[in-house]
Amino acid sequence: MLTKKRIKKLIPLLLSLTITTLFAGCSSNENNFRGTSENKTQSEDIYILSGKIQADNYANISSQINAKVTEIKVDVGTKVNAGDPIIYLDNKDLQSQVNQAEAAVSTNQANLDKIKAGTRPESIASQRALVDGDKTAYDIAQKNYARQKQLLQGGNTAEVNLEQAQQAFSAAKAKYDADSQALASMENGPTQSDINASRALVKQAEAAAEISKTSLTHTVITAPISGTVTVKNINVGEMSGTNQPLVTIVSGDGLHIDSYAPENLLAKLKVGIQVNVKVSGFSDKVFQGEISTINSQIDSRNKDALVKIALKDHSDILKPGMFAEIGLKNKVGE
Repeated sequence: MLTKKRIKKLIPLLLSLTITTLFAGCSSNENNFRGTSENKTQSEDIYILSGKIQADNYANISSQINAKVTEIKVDVGTKVNAGDPIIYLDNKDLQSQVNQAEAAVSTNQANLDKIKAGTRPESIASQRALVDGDKTAYDIAQKNYARQKQLLQGGNTAEVNLEQAQQAFSAAKAKYDADSQALASMENGPTQSDINASRALVKQAEAAAEISKTSLTHTVITAPISGTVTVKNINVGEMSGTNQPLVTIVSGDGLHIDSYAPENLLAKLKVGIQVNVKVSGFSDKVFQGEISTINSQIDSRNKDALVKIALKDHSDILKPGMFAEIGLKNKVGE
């Protein structure tokens, strides 16, 4: 049985236990509040969008001619500058075509110059002497033909002799007429139509030469942009083909993520919204991004639209092709 004396001794002990319990309860409530606050902070981002990292600036390089690859100056990981030669193609046949085309230009130009300059005086004199000789031969053949006709009428020659005389007369006349026309052309000089026709041949040859030269330049494939080679689909000795990617160069100027947002979320998204980005393989890192583009056209089949997120962290560890998740603020996803 408790005496008054013993009760007085227990009262301080009971008070102490009560105060301890109260503080413990307060501490527990504080910890619970802190835990709720931390969970709320962690749940502010909801990762409902995803996509692959893409390069803002890249180039798929192909060949414009079908030729054998003789040398490749790059490999995956090689850094290049715009204009650097990266692939060489066999140019023997194309160089031969260029040489022939240039020779044709020279020949046609020489003919044009000759026509424009006209005929030399000594050539005209030689042609005139030829025409004089033709005229003599023509006169003799004409007289012989007339004599054979008279002889045949008097029965003093055979029919075959008349036929031979007629053939000789026709041949002499044809030669005399042709050489006379040539002499007239030489004396009158070239006509404008002759010059125009010759000039057209020169231009045609020059055009063919330019085509050959352009084809020859295609045997050296250069980098259109500065960056890093990320893909190489060709080896020495293989045919380059045409319009098929041989090498891909990615510039490190910027990266973005192409994602697709469902229709019911589009109204809550705006260009300029800041987002957090998680990338596969880097679970301990959060990268910063920003919505840069929202496509207004919705895919009729999937009911979504393209949303482009620009990455703000220019980190060397991020590469095109990596899978990424985009964290939106909770109020955006509600």
